[in-house]
Amino acid sequence: MFQVVAISLNPALLSFLNKYCAKYDARWQLRSFPTIGSYAAAPRNEDSTDLLFFDAQDIVAGVEEKRLVCFMAPLALRVVMTNTLHDDVVLDHLDHFHAFIGESVDFEHLTQLFLNAERLKTLPLPALSRRILASFTHYPVFPAVSSNLRQQLADPAVDVARVARLLENDPVVVSRLMQLVNSPYMGFASETLSLDIAVSRLGMQVVEMLVLMLAVKGASATVSAKEHGQVMEQALQFASACRTLAKESQLKRLQQDHVFIAAILSCFGQLLLLQNGWMLDDPQLATEQADSIRPDVAISVYLLTLWGLDQKLIAPLLTQHQFSTDPAPELFASNCLYLARLSKPQLLALPDDIRQHIAASPFGPTLGLRR
Repeated sequence: MFQVVAISLNPALLSFLNKYCAKYDARWQLRSFPTIGSYAAAPRNEDSTDLLFFDAQDIVAGVEEKRLVCFMAPLALRVVMTNTLHDDVVLDHLDHFHAFIGESVDFEHLTQLFLNAERLKTLPLPALSRRILASFTHYPVFPAVSSNLRQQLADPAVDVARVARLLENDPVVVSRLMQLVNSPYMGFASETLSLDIAVSRLGMQVVEMLVLMLAVKGASATVSAKEHGQVMEQALQFASACRTLAKESQLKRLQQDHVFIAAILSCFGQLLLLQNGWMLDDPQLATEQADSIRPDVAISVYLLTLWGLDQKLIAPLLTQHQFSTDPAPELFASNCLYLARLSKPQLLALPDDIRQHIAASPFGPTLGLRR
């Protein structure tokens, strides 16, 4: 069962939520409250809140009241209803809420929010990672350019020119993307001189994820530009190493792209930790068992799921902490991420049976392992 809470007086929103829970998906239970105070005073039931809607147009709330909502629904997907015509109003809320909707209730958008909340609830994250996530009050805003690009790529008829023209509306992202495509990380033999050629060379999916990485908010009150840059640099180095291993192991081009994308995506958890005042060398982040997903990677998975990214892109992050002996091609990406992190001594120190499985995989010859 799942629980949605609405702190709202908006009849259209309440009508939709009632209809969704009663007719479309009976697994969802709705609880509605006219004020934050009534929500805070209501008896807690055993089910946690999985999705929360707060009506900021009809209900006036200060910073402390918003923090109270976060405290009472720490792992819920929190959505604010606000005036979407003014960016400053939206941004004022997004320190405490993950998504926003306007007064005009859009059925498709709201249905997607329910699906995203369900995915968040069912993520196989360790208890430590969930405790850390429950302490967060700040989340990066999903960039507008990425949102527009996602809509364009949903059209089967989209082409390179359309994507390039869309990106040109954000000169900063274009400048960074052109610098990146001509960097050693991408490994192209010749210089890329135009945005159209860059999009064509990289492929749509890689472009989408690189734009997300480049557009997400960098320096803030808790994250310096230097710290942000260091995380991005390390992510690109790791992604480049993963792609090299995948290429030398003769994986298909789409598999190489999948590996590169997964490596890029794994860095977002570090940015989120920094944004919420954590140090990346904090001993608490190293207390998970060695054979379980790292907290920063688990946080990446949570954030990317919150943003509604394709589960196929996120899946390798959940299993990259161990080598899977299953020969299924869809596990090549997570195995590549796992192996790219290992030094030669660490590789040779693995149990014999694991090394034999690696030797028998496409990565064995590249790593110098023999059956």
